[in-house]
Amino acid sequence: MKKKKLIFILALFAALWYSCYDDLPGSWKHKQEDTQKTGDNTMRLDAAKRYYSHISQLVLPQTQDKMHGHEANDSTDVTKDSTHIHTDTCRHEHTTRSLPDVQGSNIIPLWNEYREWSDSTSNYVEIPLNVSGGKLCAHKTMKRKGEKTIFERIKPECMLVFEQKIGQKSVDCYMVTLIGEKSYIKKHKKKMKTMRHLPDDNAFTGVWYKSYLSGRIKSAYYYTDGKRTHKIFRTTHQQQSKYSKDNDFLSVNLVDRSLSTYSIDWENDVYYCAFCGMYHTYDGGGCEVLIEYCTNCGQNVNDCSCCYYCGNNPCTCNVCFMCGNDPCICDICPTCGYNPCICCFNCGNYPCTCCPVCGYSSCVCCPVCGDFPCTCYDGNTNPDNPDDCNGPKCSECGGLIMDGIATRASASCPICPGHPCAVCGSRHCNEVHINDPCSKSQLLSGDAAFRNKVDLFFDNNQTSQIEDGWLKTNTDEYISPSNRTGTSLSYDYSGQVAGKLITEHYHCHPAITGQSCITSLSDLQKMAFYYQRGNIDVDNYSFGVISGIGCLSIIITSEELFAVFADRVFDENRNADEGIKDAWKDKVTDVKFGTAEESIGKLIRFLDSTEAGVSVMFRPMSPTNKSDNWTTKIVDKNDQYTNNNCN
Repeated sequence: MKKKKLIFILALFAALWYSCYDDLPGSWKHKQEDTQKTGDNTMRLDAAKRYYSHISQLVLPQTQDKMHGHEANDSTDVTKDSTHIHTDTCRHEHTTRSLPDVQGSNIIPLWNEYREWSDSTSNYVEIPLNVSGGKLCAHKTMKRKGEKTIFERIKPECMLVFEQKIGQKSVDCYMVTLIGEKSYIKKHKKKMKTMRHLPDDNAFTGVWYKSYLSGRIKSAYYYTDGKRTHKIFRTTHQQQSKYSKDNDFLSVNLVDRSLSTYSIDWENDVYYCAFCGMYHTYDGGGCEVLIEYCTNCGQNVNDCSCCYYCGNNPCTCNVCFMCGNDPCICDICPTCGYNPCICCFNCGNYPCTCCPVCGYSSCVCCPVCGDFPCTCYDGNTNPDNPDDCNGPKCSECGGLIMDGIATRASASCPICPGHPCAVCGSRHCNEVHINDPCSKSQLLSGDAAFRNKVDLFFDNNQTSQIEDGWLKTNTDEYISPSNRTGTSLSYDYSGQVAGKLITEHYHCHPAITGQSCITSLSDLQKMAFYYQRGNIDVDNYSFGVISGIGCLSIIITSEELFAVFADRVFDENRNADEGIKDAWKDKVTDVKFGTAEESIGKLIRFLDSTEAGVSVMFRPMSPTNKSDNWTTKIVDKNDQYTNNNCN
């Protein structure tokens, strides 16, 4: 009997423990809450990628002195000076031997190794960074009270962090750099690879930097056994009176060892600093002080908000946190106030004002049911109230004309599928009109699908830093580029283009990087390439560039002349002949005058001089005005760039 009672008591205790376990801090339920948040507005990896595509620069935390003086900028190279003076107190004249700077192009996000997690305040997406193929090295010098100076070479871990406060749509992006102590890394090397930006290992001991994308350090801490024990300040000249020589001092320099064969004895190539009592290398590094309680505000490391550089709260550096310069040289978006711009791609507003149902800036939801796509059931239409079929009718097919009208029509009401031809006006025109520039400018201007496509790409091109574009075939198939960079794009010819006829061939020159509004010689070579392979529907074809000031279009007006030009601009060796190169240099490259649009005149002079058999038209555009049409452009007999008289 006693045995049964004991079993019953144990079973009851187990049931109570299981029912309460989910409320314990270390339970699986809490772990799930720590790593997952639900809701449509929660940031995910794809949002982080979109944000990253608009980052103009990505720089590691700048721990060297040349970034911290207000008189210095990115073009200043103190290594060229024969006598570089660190501070008024640490005055040493020497011949500088500088380590190479880390280049932005050597920083590669490892998207496949991303981490998503959340805490009680924010959602996070962390992207580990591969810097210099894993050859980034931190040269750390540390002086603790009563101990010898320590020299260590350590492989740091860097990551991009996208942070979204819970309940907010805005996203903050910054870089976190972790530099563990050598003794910690020896035991926890694998953990360093997966460490969160807020260290989640209670054994982590080392340095933690949080920096803006420009490289300017926002805050820095020293961790001991997984906890912040010291705040790190830059020991600038203004701060020297605040800190005692009894403090611990640190010097860290991030070195890209893949860019140089630098192999001097780093520990011995140093000088003694009278201020901090430690040794510095001759690469522009300076000392940092580690404190437990801020001498300025008297608070501990977690509560102190004093600036890393000047030690004051609020900061008195007058240096822009985004670009790292004084005065600021950022091109701040006037709408969202950020650089790069984070306004919505569709509506151009911040915060986004797009319709929450259909996602378009101009709502296209059904005016009856309010859904997109429409969920109305036409069987319920009242036959005594045929308003759905009221409106203008096509004279050729009798269908309802719905050009630009967001209205509902019952299944029994025919709708005209055609659009008015820009040349003859017929809604069902099947005639191939003469491909002259005046007719073509009207055709392009009146083609609603083409016009909307150009408008969309123009809007996106205002903030994008990589080229984009499309091909359209005679079967109305749209083809997107298989590869895109900041200066070019390409298609998989055999997989995407071979055997097809192209009617539209357009690409963007990013406005944010100030690229030209005209085609390059290599652009014309791509046009020639597709013609030579029989992929151009000549009578219906247009080729163009979308830039920051509008859309330039080129059409073939004489196939006989263009065939000769194509062979000259793209010969069997995939090069342009010398005559073409000389003409491009004479008419385009060496000519410097006029406004951005007048560059189109240079292109026309080149095309005319080489008898290319093409004509040029241009549609001026701006973010606030897209009402203008394509106009045929020429260079008249007086060599002046002007409109072609199409009357």
